[in-house]
Amino acid sequence: MEQKMKQIFQKYFNEIRNKYLTQDSTEGTLRTPFENFIKRFSPNINLIHEPKRVSGLGAPDFKAFYRSRKVGFIETKDLGKNLDNVLESEQLRKYTESINNLIVTDYARFILIRNGQKIFDFNLFTLHDLDNPRFSIPDDKIETFLQFINEFFNYKLPTISSAEELARELSRKAKLLKDLARKQLEEDLREMEHGNSPSSIYDFYEGIKELIKDISIEDCADAYAQTVTYGLFLARKNCKNKLERRNAAFYIPKNVGIIKKIFINISGDAFPSNISWIIDDIVDILNSSDVEEILTKIDKRGKKDKDPIIFFYEDFLNYYEPEKRKHLGVYYTPRPVVNFIVNSVNQILKNYFDKPMGFAEDDIHVLDPAIGTGTFFWIAFLRTLKELKEAGLSGLINEKIENHLLKHFYGFEILITPYVISHLKLTDLLQRWHYRFKEKDRIQVYLTNTLEPTEVHGLLPFLREITEESRIANQIKLKKPILVVMGNPPYSVSSSNKSKWIMEKMEDYKKELISEKHIGSLDDDYIKFIRFAQWKIEQNGEGIVGFITNNSYLDGIVHRQMRKCLLESFDRIYILNLHGSTRKKEKLPNSVPKDENVFDIKQGVAISIFIKNNKFKKEKKVFYVDLYGSREEKYRWLDKNRIESIEWHELEPKEPYYFFILKDFSLQEEYEKHWSITNIFRQYSSGVVTGKDETLVKFTMEEIEKVWKDIFDPQKNLQEIEKKYGLKNTTAWNVSKRRKKLLVEESFSKDKIMAYAYRPFDDRFIFYSNFLQRAQKRVLKHLLRENKALISSRRVNEKSFNHVLVCDKIGDKHVISDQSYFFPLYLYERGKVQPNFTEKFLGFIKTKYGASLMPEEILYYIYAILHSPTYRRKYEEFLRYDFPRIPFIDDYGVFKRLVSLGKKLVELHLMERRLPTKVKFDIVGSNVVEKVKYENGKVWINKNQYFEGVPEDIWNFYIGGYQVLSKWLKSRKNRKLTAEEIEKFLQIVEIIKQTIKIMEEIDKIKIV
Repeated sequence: MEQKMKQIFQKYFNEIRNKYLTQDSTEGTLRTPFENFIKRFSPNINLIHEPKRVSGLGAPDFKAFYRSRKVGFIETKDLGKNLDNVLESEQLRKYTESINNLIVTDYARFILIRNGQKIFDFNLFTLHDLDNPRFSIPDDKIETFLQFINEFFNYKLPTISSAEELARELSRKAKLLKDLARKQLEEDLREMEHGNSPSSIYDFYEGIKELIKDISIEDCADAYAQTVTYGLFLARKNCKNKLERRNAAFYIPKNVGIIKKIFINISGDAFPSNISWIIDDIVDILNSSDVEEILTKIDKRGKKDKDPIIFFYEDFLNYYEPEKRKHLGVYYTPRPVVNFIVNSVNQILKNYFDKPMGFAEDDIHVLDPAIGTGTFFWIAFLRTLKELKEAGLSGLINEKIENHLLKHFYGFEILITPYVISHLKLTDLLQRWHYRFKEKDRIQVYLTNTLEPTEVHGLLPFLREITEESRIANQIKLKKPILVVMGNPPYSVSSSNKSKWIMEKMEDYKKELISEKHIGSLDDDYIKFIRFAQWKIEQNGEGIVGFITNNSYLDGIVHRQMRKCLLESFDRIYILNLHGSTRKKEKLPNSVPKDENVFDIKQGVAISIFIKNNKFKKEKKVFYVDLYGSREEKYRWLDKNRIESIEWHELEPKEPYYFFILKDFSLQEEYEKHWSITNIFRQYSSGVVTGKDETLVKFTMEEIEKVWKDIFDPQKNLQEIEKKYGLKNTTAWNVSKRRKKLLVEESFSKDKIMAYAYRPFDDRFIFYSNFLQRAQKRVLKHLLRENKALISSRRVNEKSFNHVLVCDKIGDKHVISDQSYFFPLYLYERGKVQPNFTEKFLGFIKTKYGASLMPEEILYYIYAILHSPTYRRKYEEFLRYDFPRIPFIDDYGVFKRLVSLGKKLVELHLMERRLPTKVKFDIVGSNVVEKVKYENGKVWINKNQYFEGVPEDIWNFYIGGYQVLSKWLKSRKNRKLTAEEIEKFLQIVEIIKQTIKIMEEIDKIKIV
């Protein structure tokens, strides 16, 4: 070992020892000796220290350079600090997940971490060695350290040539950028409280808040991280040389002030250094990547449903935040869907609006009110440019781009990331067609809330840009004549878009629904966007709407006024129902083995094309077709077809529902003569919504008592309750306010712990309090005393109607389906007990049968009717869309027979007596429900144990949306069945067996 090298090490050791002996060995005081030590190894080595402004906010302590090339980072800790614990800290975890080449040291122990993995971990010396004045660092330690330091400084970012690898690397950096941006925002808010100026990231936050009033700091930081990361990716694509943070703005479209402002901010000297370092790291990753080649490879994947820029964005989201990837439909619509809509609208323009060149005609103005990443315009632009080329008009392309595509196609977007992507993607497309953007050219996509046409006003730089965007956007919203509105509006029932402007227009969809109790689904954003589009076309006097949306409006009961309004407004309506719901258990055609959604969502979707054109001379028509099948089959079909190639079924929507679906309603007149259960019973309501079933619904009284004693404990703050039980504020349930009110108005009492009808034959326990999200006490209070209640549903999403049950206690909203309604038999009012029947119905019964009937007899009769297989089959279509209607037969003797059979069913379902059973549970074991499966009469609960003697028709028996036996057992997964539960399961098997027999007896009686 060379003497000079040994002296370098010994000098470092002595300097550290002197600081240690004088008790001046903090992380900060040892940095200078450490920095000098590292620099002595080579004149090409440089370390730059940038102190953190805020604890936990910023880069590691040193950036390390070799010949001006950044190689990595070094994080220093106090001498003797337990580095194993440090590596487990949140700060270091985020560093190791995001930084490719990192040293962590306490000045004595050195750890090299490469892409999250330890490469070196050794002690150059120990604290014990520092107490020894004669200690010198051994040669083998010096050799190891030299290997260590060479490994660190020789590191080079590998060339990245695959989309997956680049997406993974960028996502690692973006996650840390999001965290740093969040911390910076929190620091900015603290600084402003003391009158200090915030960073440019705060400007971004204020600007986004103008558009999304309730955006959280977390969501804003997320938007910032995605926008910067993806913007840099696209800047790198446009940069032929080396991209730098300081020159990134040069490669961003000039005339989009918002995007430009973001990238001018990150390039300036005033940009926070505690964040700039990770942006520099992102730039380094991009410079080591062949972005053009990566996009070319993506384009060759053969994916017809995506453009390369979006395909890469999906890859990025998959690593950055997989949950966001699942909901990419917020931003992106599959290309075959867009192809169908764009091609169809293009053809309609030619056929009915005297536009022989379709979208290429100069007087067509097009609006996408929720443009997302710009796929609709991407396809429309391509369609236009290709048609011009195919028509031998290539010489017009530049002029059409400049004076038509860049002037008459308008897009609105409320989310900054897709807004940025749409601009850069559409700009890129036109550049590929050799268009050179001029100084004042821009894509007409604006950052704005479509449903709130109010202008933003602000003095902050970023707000000024949004102010200008909102001014232009509002001119388009309110005044610009639009011939085509197309796109994929967002779906959100719990919408925060409730501006006076759009809510006034929504009244047209609600004005005849005064008697409806649950019209909240009409406030879904997609319905507001349909109303907005309808208004724009009405404003123009003619036009086309082409949307893909949630398909619930096609046959929803509360959507009937909406359908009526659309029928009045448009002359032709085309509905392509793409189905794909995982919530509805729809009957499929025999030739279709499975049905999948075109999106990764649960809700079924439909393409709707509405046409308003005076040429149709008031001959209003509605056309409909179903499309079932796998996702790929639907994509292929959509790519091959357009509106004129389809064999449409003409519908005849009739009052009162005006359904936009293909169904047989020939029995409607007959069915509507029968008594709706809502006209029989005076009071009814849906069941209880707890807000958090896993916490507030329990199998035993002891479990529920423990939870509620904590909730009632004034010594426990809300944060403790939230952490322990997951009870937190939501848009529908303000837990903090409810708890404050609870502690003032209620007290804990075991008397409030009630048996609770949770699922079919599955009673649990609940503490019945106004603290619950919806206790429904107005009606369900009548079930706290001796009573019975019919349970049914208004809407059936499953294959067939079997949505009826009875109970003698309060119950859950989902007891038999998504929306279960309770109809008590008796009401306890003003000290009296009286039947819960309407006066009109009681008068009918007296006239019909001329006899005094007990309320129970009426309940039994209704229960029997609702269990009639013939009744269910005959009125299947009507039972799917509204509360059941009950036929009352003329023959009193037959009426009484049905009462008798209904009584047997009610007694069975209330489990009023124990039934003999032949089902066995004969194998000794753990009794733990692990995996439930049915096989040859056996219901297995784990590898060894099963219930034997369960016929297949009993196993497959449904009540509402639940396969009763399967649901009952699966709800107890990983629980040990008690003796009482095993006995109850045996009873349920027998109850279903007897139910099937009684239903067969009922079916022998001619009812309808």
